[in-house]
Parts: sequence; structure tokens; C-alpha cells
Amino acid sequence: MRSQSGARAPRDGVVLETGASHVRLGTTEMHTEAVPVLARHPNAIARTRAGVRRQVLVGDEIEHDCMDYGGLQLRLPIDRGMVVDWAAQKAVWDRALAQRFGEQGKPYDSFGALEGRTVVVTEPYFALPEQQRAFDMLMFEWYQAAAIWRTIPAQLVPFADPRRAECVLVVDCGQSYTHAVPLVRDEVQWRAVKRLDIGGKVLTSLLKIAFSYKQWNMMEETYLTDKMKATSCFVAACANDREDSAASDAPHDWSFARFVEHFHDDDENDMVQHYVLPDYARPEDVADPATKFGYIIAGPGSKHAPAVHLPEDEAIDQFIVGTAENAVPPKNTEHQVLRLAQERYQLMENLFAPQRIGLEQGSLAELVAAAIHGVQDEFQDLLWGNVVLVGGTAGAKGLRRRLAYELRTLAPTDVPVDVRLADDPVIAPTLGALALLQAPPQSGPGQFLASHLVTRDAWLKHGGSAVGAGERGGTVVGDARFGDWNAAPAAP
Repeated sequence: MRSQSGARAPRDGVVLETGASHVRLGTTEMHTEAVPVLARHPNAIARTRAGVRRQVLVGDEIEHDCMDYGGLQLRLPIDRGMVVDWAAQKAVWDRALAQRFGEQGKPYDSFGALEGRTVVVTEPYFALPEQQRAFDMLMFEWYQAAAIWRTIPAQLVPFADPRRAECVLVVDCGQSYTHAVPLVRDEVQWRAVKRLDIGGKVLTSLLKIAFSYKQWNMMEETYLTDKMKATSCFVAACANDREDSAASDAPHDWSFARFVEHFHDDDENDMVQHYVLPDYARPEDVADPATKFGYIIAGPGSKHAPAVHLPEDEAIDQFIVGTAENAVPPKNTEHQVLRLAQERYQLMENLFAPQRIGLEQGSLAELVAAAIHGVQDEFQDLLWGNVVLVGGTAGAKGLRRRLAYELRTLAPTDVPVDVRLADDPVIAPTLGALALLQAPPQSGPGQFLASHLVTRDAWLKHGGSAVGAGERGGTVVGDARFGDWNAAPAAP
């Protein structure tokens, strides 16, 4: 490893939230519009199809500079909840750090990029000990961080809310998996954490298969299908009709069974979307941000529909049905058009019925209930009343209402149930980490952060990385302070 001589003055904190889908970099330093306080980078290296416009793109370049999203080949650092390609992961981190701390147009050396800084870095849930050691090595030896706290995203979420509750259950609907994570007095209750083997990646793959079986071959179009999923799919209010849903004409109250019947009776109803696939041979399709990922030309969510802020129930109705003026597809178009019908409500139902895809696991609601029952009795009632949804899939229309309804049937009758969506479910952990880094040292959050930090000097004192395979070295000092799943459980 290289070393740098001369000490720098201590600088502000940095958040490096590393998820399977995106890396989010936040800093407490002063920022401008050109350099935002929080930046979001796809956690991938992409290669376009062979041809005159062949490109290799890292991180945010995929969103901003790509000229052809068709058949995009993705090299993913994280797969199945584990870092499987450290070279790719470091490349994405380096790109994010260069965008934040480098000078435009000049080469950037990421060595020592975090020197003198306090860093909150997230790791996958249940990360293997070898991976935890690799995280620490990169942070301390390459990036030269002064101190780090390596944690999971769910533990940071409560700090984004100034009215932080004593007990919170965070449901992290991530790219690889969905986790239910109980927190008591800000500490993770690892013995009660539960995992559902369905995440955003599985849902996107199922949608690709549905498209390819019925219409166009989309098996190589992962990036585009992921965009379609976000603009089209929703969750039914319940599985089967209940009294209020059977009598309601509002789609936000419809059951899954009623949607099935509705599409059986009328296959060309006002809930069908027609999605135009982009043509990357046309420069205008690539240049226009509104068309480079395709767009809905007819049906709910049409690009002609006005964007308005509505209450939750009305917003769900607008998302499902839209307006009659936008329901008629054009007769002639030069583009390929995908028709989204039953896929819109069927896809997300897998979260509440995993057996539909052959998984012998309970539903999302049963996952949450099992996590609550794994916590000491005196905290369970508080957890039923404080469930928070975060993650990329958490924003799916109708998901919050469906989970709240199903939890109500599982909770004790005399215990209130409350499920809420974080203000910004995708960046909630990053915002929580920034709040921690900005907290006064003598405040509760400030003292909490200080108790979990490990300094570079302490890490080196315990051996750093100069140990054999299977040994923890400097990481052993973090085993006690970070509160990892493989550390001794802390009493609530």
C-alpha cells in the first residue's frame, strides 16, 4: 500500500451507502448546485452492444452518457446480497468520489480520498466476515479514512426522523432481498431479523419473462424493464374480496381477485398501458431524457398526463386507471410497443404470495410479524405501531396500504398498527447517516455515533490487514463496536 506523508486537518463526514442497485454518496460539507450534498450512482459497470458507439460506463455515466440501453451488459459488484466483484465495487466508489471531490476535467487518484474524514459506510445484511474485513481494508488502507462506522441501511433510517421512536421496525425492500429489521433503542435486534428471498432484481426478472413469453423478447433488456416496473406495477388492496372492497368502485380498494375478474371480462380496459420502446438508432430518442428509456404513449401514466400531487388513495387510482383521454393507443407508430395489462398487478403480488413462484416462505406481512415476535415481549406492541418502509420497491403504489391491512389481521386486536412510507424511501438511510454526522457531539445521536466509530489508529493497533486468511486482524475492534450480526448480542 502507498502512504501519504503529512497530516491533513480533520474534515467533515461522508456517507457511502452501498446497495446492490445504487451507491449513494453524501457529505456534510458545504455544497453547490453543481456539487449536490447527495449523489446517486448505479452500482454497476455497463458495456453497450458492439458497434460504432460501443461504450464502457461506470456509475452515473450509465444514466447520463449512455447512447444505447438496448442489450446493455451489466457487471454488478453485488449479487445475492454479497459483494462478488471488489474491483468493480471499487471502480464505482472511485467514480462517485471523483465526482464529489475531484476537479472536472482532471485525472483523479482516489488513494487517500477520505483522509481525515469520518465515514459511515453500509454493508449488505448478514455480510460474511471476510467481506467485512475487505470493507475495512479499503476504507482504512486505500481511502485512508480517519474513522468509520460500518453498518446496515436499516439502522440509519430512524435518524432521518427528528422524532425518533424508541422502537422501530424497518422493512427494507432492497434489490437482492427484503428484510424486516427490528430496532430497539437504536440497536439492531439481530436474532429477530428476517429475510424474504424476493427483491427488486427477482421482480424485474419475472417481468422480463412475462414480456418475452407474450410479446417482445426482453430477456437482455434488464435496465429498460427495471424502468418499466417502476412506472407501471402496483399492489392490490387485498388478496380476496372483503366487504368494503367488493362494494367499492375505486381501484385502490380492489382485491387481487377483482383485478383478475376485471381483466378476464374486458382485456382492453382503461387500466392497460402501451409502452413505447426506445429506438437507439434514432438520435432524437437518445438525446431526449423523456424518451431514452421509453415512455407510456397510452393508458395510465401517459406522458401527456399532467403531474399533480394527490392524497394517497387518489394517487393510487390515478396510477391504476388514469384518464379516459389517454387510454386510446395510436394506430400507427414507428416504434415497438409493449402492452402492459395483467402484469401491472400480478408482479407485486409475489411479495404477498411467494408460493406463486415456488418459494416456500411466508408473505411480506408474515415476515414482519415473525420479526416482531422475535423481540422481547415488552417491545412488541411498540413495533406493531411503528413500521417504516424503505428501499427501491417500497414506493410501489398500494404497497403500504396492503401491508398495513394484512398486518392488522395478524396483530393483537388491542394493539394499534401503523405502517408508513419514509419521506424518501430510496435515500432514507443516507439522510439518517447525514443527520448523525451533523449531530452535536453531546447530543444523544452524537454520542451514539461516537460509541460506534472505529478509528484508523485503533484498527492498525489491532493488526490492520497484516494477518493470515481467516483472521480478523484490525476488524476485531469493529466486531464489538459496530454491533454486527456475528458479534455478541447487545441487551436492549
